[in-house]
Amino acid sequence: MKKLSIQVVLLIGLIMAAQPVPPAFDTLYFYYAERQPDRAWELLQRLHSRPLSRSHQLLLSLEIGDYFLDKVNDYSRAESVYQQLLQNYPRHQLTPAIIYRLALAQELQEKHLDAAKNYELVATRYIKSSYAEDALDAIERCFRKNYQERVAYVNGYPITRIELDERISRNPSAYERFEAKLKLLDTMIDNRLLYEAALESGVSNDPQIRKNLLDLRNRQMFQVWYDHHVTARAEPKEKELRAYYRKNIARFTLPEKVHAFQLAVTSRPLAESLRTVLVADTTKWDSIVRQYSVLPDRERAGDMGMFARGVQPKPIEEAAFQLKPGAISSPVAVGDTYYLVRVTAREPQKIRPFDEVKNQIAVEIRQERANRIYEDEITRLKKSASLIQDTLAIEQNRETLAVVNGVPITRAQLDERLNAIPPFFRGQFETPEGKRRILEQLIIEKLLLRECEQEKIWLKNRVIDYVINRRAALLIDAYRRRETAEKIALDSATLYNEYKKTINDFREPTRVRCREMVTRNRTRAEQLRRWAIAGRIPAMIHGIAIAISDETKAAELAALLRATANSDSIAAAGALAGFNVRLPHTPVLSIGGRDLPDLTQPCPIAGPFNQSEPVAFAFGDLTTEDRLYQPEIIRVKTVDELKTLISNQPKPAYTLEIVDSTRLGTYVRLNSLFPSDLMHKLFQLSAGEVYGPVAIPGGYLVFKITRKDTTQKVEFADLIRRFSVAGSKWGGGEISLTRDDKARDPKVVTAAYSLSRGAFSPVIKLNDTTYTFIRMEEKKPSYIRSFSEVRGKIENRMRREMEKQLYDELISRLRAQAKIEILMKEEDFQTEPAEPEQK
Repeated sequence: MKKLSIQVVLLIGLIMAAQPVPPAFDTLYFYYAERQPDRAWELLQRLHSRPLSRSHQLLLSLEIGDYFLDKVNDYSRAESVYQQLLQNYPRHQLTPAIIYRLALAQELQEKHLDAAKNYELVATRYIKSSYAEDALDAIERCFRKNYQERVAYVNGYPITRIELDERISRNPSAYERFEAKLKLLDTMIDNRLLYEAALESGVSNDPQIRKNLLDLRNRQMFQVWYDHHVTARAEPKEKELRAYYRKNIARFTLPEKVHAFQLAVTSRPLAESLRTVLVADTTKWDSIVRQYSVLPDRERAGDMGMFARGVQPKPIEEAAFQLKPGAISSPVAVGDTYYLVRVTAREPQKIRPFDEVKNQIAVEIRQERANRIYEDEITRLKKSASLIQDTLAIEQNRETLAVVNGVPITRAQLDERLNAIPPFFRGQFETPEGKRRILEQLIIEKLLLRECEQEKIWLKNRVIDYVINRRAALLIDAYRRRETAEKIALDSATLYNEYKKTINDFREPTRVRCREMVTRNRTRAEQLRRWAIAGRIPAMIHGIAIAISDETKAAELAALLRATANSDSIAAAGALAGFNVRLPHTPVLSIGGRDLPDLTQPCPIAGPFNQSEPVAFAFGDLTTEDRLYQPEIIRVKTVDELKTLISNQPKPAYTLEIVDSTRLGTYVRLNSLFPSDLMHKLFQLSAGEVYGPVAIPGGYLVFKITRKDTTQKVEFADLIRRFSVAGSKWGGGEISLTRDDKARDPKVVTAAYSLSRGAFSPVIKLNDTTYTFIRMEEKKPSYIRSFSEVRGKIENRMRREMEKQLYDELISRLRAQAKIEILMKEEDFQTEPAEPEQK
């Protein structure tokens, strides 16, 4: 089918003597799109040998010049063809197009002055030409080379100050010193030498290089085609924007909003009492919210921000939108919680002005219209083409998946495109549906490429500028790779000899693999060490304790705790105040998302609590060996009492002043231990049972056991994961130590190397708050890594070293053969100080 289609297309060219020339060009563009320049040249020669009208001869000669310029990169012959056309066809309507091409051919030969003059001619004399704007952009590109201030010459080729400054502008701080500027100039000189050598060596004729350049050119052409055929047509006019604005005015209407704050407590009487205080003095809002609110936003005074209807729970929303700024609502019930809502500001409904949303509307219209126009354009291209597509070809694993204008798209082409997708994204295209998407893209690219060739989009400045820059980089990289990396051959014998020479580099030191348990105090460390040696965890209890001043209320509290299966919310209500209010360095446990003082840890003074009473505590991982600290409740009612209480305590990190009325309330000391018989009584309880009230200084304490664990076997790694405070806990405490390990305390290293396998070290003090002990798991003696294991590493290192050596030799050779003149001087970059203003 492919052969037959091509023969039919060729037939058009064979009868050109009697037909206009342009239809034959369609065959020409077909060859270009299919990357068949040789067949295109044959067609051009056949057409040139036939009698043609003068106007058709002009078009054919122009195509021949374009063939030399774009398809085979013979810029000198292209220049000659264009100059001949200007002589043979003076003042023709195509004159600006010919001059533009002539300038491009000259620029690509680095005749920048001649190119700039011809570009300027197109941009000024032929200002209405379709190439005028491109010529204007090209003048700027040539200006960089024609700039009179030169910093160096390389074989007569100038490097200008403007080019150097452009490179410096990418990272100015790196080139502040003149030595850095000189080094940058050396790099630019080296790149020029490599580029010249690459051209001389014929690297540009390498098929892979030509393919890469052609792919870059085509992708850029597709983008320019899209901008011209789609983006430009999708741009909305002012009246369209205004019509869209009027039609969709509801979208640009901002609803009424309020700025509100909330205070939430678990008791209606408390909420009503607090409202009375706040209505009398709203300045107390922040401090009262921080002290009493049970919500996380208490740290920012319950700030809910600005919100419209439909965001907050309905009862809160209704209360907020009924209030005037400054007013505080009555208690609002939401479940078991009571809210006070305070509104500080209101924003009425308003319509955003057109000028404010104009750009947003333009983006939306442009995107919707661009999608539609693009689909229409692709449909147009498909209708004008001969397209055969088998919908089952992918599922049936056929070799030919589609045929576009007689040319098949094969499975190999699809697989090549699929393999070019990064592995992370490739999976979504490996399904039949994903492969169909790739096939569709391949079809579209063939259609687009043919149209791009017909429209000569490769002549647009955006394509040319991109290709010129990428071409130099590709040629330099290919030439450097050919002269360095590709000349290196490393066989197994060479690599093995290097291995023997550097064998000590691959010696692994003796290592001891251990597991570490890290705790905050020695008592805990000794306890955990005993458990680790025994391989068992004793029975443990976890629970809460709530203190209240009145014995009758304490009894009622005990009854409530018995009746409540999950008491976390009750305990959380009596938690400590936030970090910016409470005293620092308080040992805590988290219950219900709130911090409670830990009864297993001593604390000179802790507080204040969120509420005056009841106040709550917690304990966990408690064994019969442990003891609980007895809380001493202290209620602070005046600032003087507060000063006396905390005169020797450190201030919180997040506050400037600790002594003020917002920090009055309930505090606690945890200095004295409960009698040992209390532990015996608590351990007799089952999970969910309550003990108390127990008299304590300042009130009564009620205990509830929330969980009870029985004695159980435990692996050391699991014990570490549960109780260690070090980051290594997540890996079961595993660490690997060498004799000269600098990252570990020497006492730990010494202990590790003195232990036998499976043995535990004594408890080691690292500092006043860190204690550890380890178990030795395995001792791996020093060894030398095998050749097969390190072969890749040796080869990479040797290649890097040899590539650098070859590159340095290459640059030295090129520099020795070149004529290099450096004109740049340090004073060229010195600026005179500004004169002081005269008064």
